[in-house]
Amino acid sequence: MCICRRHIAVAALLTLTMAASADPLTVKQIQSNTADGDASIYDYQVVDCIGGICVAKFPGYRPRLVILDPNETAAWGAIQVKDWIYPYDMFEEVQIGDRVSFTNMFVEEYRGTTFLQRQSTYSPGYVIESSGNPLPPPIIIPVSVIPAPLYDAGDDGWYVEDHVAEPYESMRLIIRDVTVTTIDLGKAVDNYNLQDALGHDCWAADYMNTDVGNSGYHAFVTIGQHFCAVAGVFEQYKYLTNGWDYYQLITLDTPSLAICGDGNADGVADLNDLPVCLDCMTGPQCDDIAGGCNPPAWTFDPPGLDVQACLTMDLDYDGDVDLRDFATFQLIAGL
Repeated sequence: MCICRRHIAVAALLTLTMAASADPLTVKQIQSNTADGDASIYDYQVVDCIGGICVAKFPGYRPRLVILDPNETAAWGAIQVKDWIYPYDMFEEVQIGDRVSFTNMFVEEYRGTTFLQRQSTYSPGYVIESSGNPLPPPIIIPVSVIPAPLYDAGDDGWYVEDHVAEPYESMRLIIRDVTVTTIDLGKAVDNYNLQDALGHDCWAADYMNTDVGNSGYHAFVTIGQHFCAVAGVFEQYKYLTNGWDYYQLITLDTPSLAICGDGNADGVADLNDLPVCLDCMTGPQCDDIAGGCNPPAWTFDPPGLDVQACLTMDLDYDGDVDLRDFATFQLIAGL
């Protein structure tokens, strides 16, 4: 009964123009103020938010934006913003790289993820402060930081053992040196398991990947496929009525699934990837020394390249691209 009454109340609120009663909040203030390690204390309230840079857009019949505060790139720095009001002008107008602030946004905890939800076309609720901003690079983290759910046969369901991964909710992450071990997982049977060399597991999904066909999985995702890196937006999926509760890394495009040596993301390591390998050998730079990085301390991307493009060429996983990686690339590419 509670859930039904809550959903009815939410629907009623979203038809009204409501005013936030406090000073604008940062994304971190909304995300990190949790009551139980999961739900924000601002749940079911209307707030203003200083926002941040749009780093991803999830299209569909219920579109949403992913906003990252550039001042909080390590944790608690991202939030998803729903625009479910046709014709979705906020979603259409805001572009990746735009810096956006928000007013009169309804805070909603939905299936484990914190959202800001636009309320009404009569209260637009957003201002594009600037455009063309550089995107902060994804965070490179160990697989063990975002562990796969556990299964409890007694309760007949999967569950999150704890909420240590909660600070990364809606942030862009990269994991390294992983292999697909299992597919057809999760409530929608569209998740797959990624395992690192130490046996740590996490779950991923491609339902927001722009390069996925009708199968539900990207063509690169097959059992036994190894990736030098997998990038995506991190979120929780909690469906309490049937025992589903898990975190998942949502890939966005083909470069999100970085096959070793495949710098141009065509699924094959060959001579066509040589330019990327050579570009990556001149950077990224740490402490102003080309190739002088301690993983995962890359401080900026090579010009015109995504972080994961160079991760395809860091074949010894030591945080840089050097002559040792070039020698391995020649073997992989058959040069």
